Amino acid sequence: MAFWKQAAISLVLLVGFALGFALFTYGPNGIPGLSSGTASASIAVSGGARARPAPLVVLSEIEDAKTDDFVRSIGTAQAIERTMLYPEVSGRVETINVMPGQRVGEGDVVVQLDNHVQRFAVDRARLLVDDAEAQVGRFQELSARDTVSDVQLSNSVLALERARLDLQEAEDALARRAITAPFSGEIGLIDIRVGDYVTSTTPVSSLDERRSLIVEFRVPERFANQIATGQEMTLATPALPGLVLTGEISGMDSRIDTSSRTLTVQGTVRNDDDLIRPGMSFEVSLSFAGKSYPAVPSLAVQWDREGSYVLRADGNTAARADISIVARRDGQVLVNGGISAGDFVISEGTNAVRPDQPFRTSDDAFNQQDGA
Repeated sequence: MAFWKQAAISLVLLVGFALGFALFTYGPNGIPGLSSGTASASIAVSGGARARPAPLVVLSEIEDAKTDDFVRSIGTAQAIERTMLYPEVSGRVETINVMPGQRVGEGDVVVQLDNHVQRFAVDRARLLVDDAEAQVGRFQELSARDTVSDVQLSNSVLALERARLDLQEAEDALARRAITAPFSGEIGLIDIRVGDYVTSTTPVSSLDERRSLIVEFRVPERFANQIATGQEMTLATPALPGLVLTGEISGMDSRIDTSSRTLTVQGTVRNDDDLIRPGMSFEVSLSFAGKSYPAVPSLAVQWDREGSYVLRADGNTAARADISIVARRDGQVLVNGGISAGDFVISEGTNAVRPDQPFRTSDDAFNQQDGA
């Protein structure tokens, strides 16, 4: 085949490919001189190039939401009343009246020391009181008949008072031979046995009132002005998985710890079922009322070199609104910036739209608002 024939065939194929590509891309109306009904290049086309449809997007209306400011801290439980029992005097243990873990009432005798000498002293002092009272009675009768002087009567009354004081002292010494519970509570392990000789420095047992417990924990200083007595708190402990307890703030320190920049806080929790014990660790949670911010769907937030932004619906046109993210919560983002409650933002189809570009939507609520 001659060279000129090969060149002619190649040229025809090239023109045909270019024409097919133009028809596929722009349509018959997009090629000047090409009519929609004929291939003639001499007929002009009316109507211009075919317009592309605006991107289809989904709009979401913005609502205000509050931030959930909260703090979590680890605390330790203490009995609301607690003490270690010690003997007030030295002596030998005569009886132990309780068992470890037993609940006792205020004034119950936990341990009795030997008290024979003290009981004898009380009996002797009581006899002296009785004798002094009888003496005063006789002197009062004789004084009425002027048989004894007023000085003798006064001395007998003074002797009676001394005898009564001696009786009180003997009774107090006797009472000190018994180790009693200063308040109601549960007895801990008992560290002594019958027959042991104890002194005022010998620990006998712990006593805890655990019907209510105090949980002490620390919070950062920025929450110091937001915590108030009576505020509700929730507690959870790894010792009892799944159990959530509620309590209330009962007190706090008067100053911030300068080394840790925290405030020590105490909360009280009821323990009527006796499920928790002093010394347990707790995760304490406190909630605080937050501020209101516009909440947008997380899919609506975009980023570029200038920062984060959303596309706000300005009629049927996308308008850029720069924002700063405040918090994230349940698929929403709380933001601060050029949007407010009642605005509509593009939440789906953001990749197909650019700022200042028209869009279309099937959102009836938006179409009604835009047409109003």
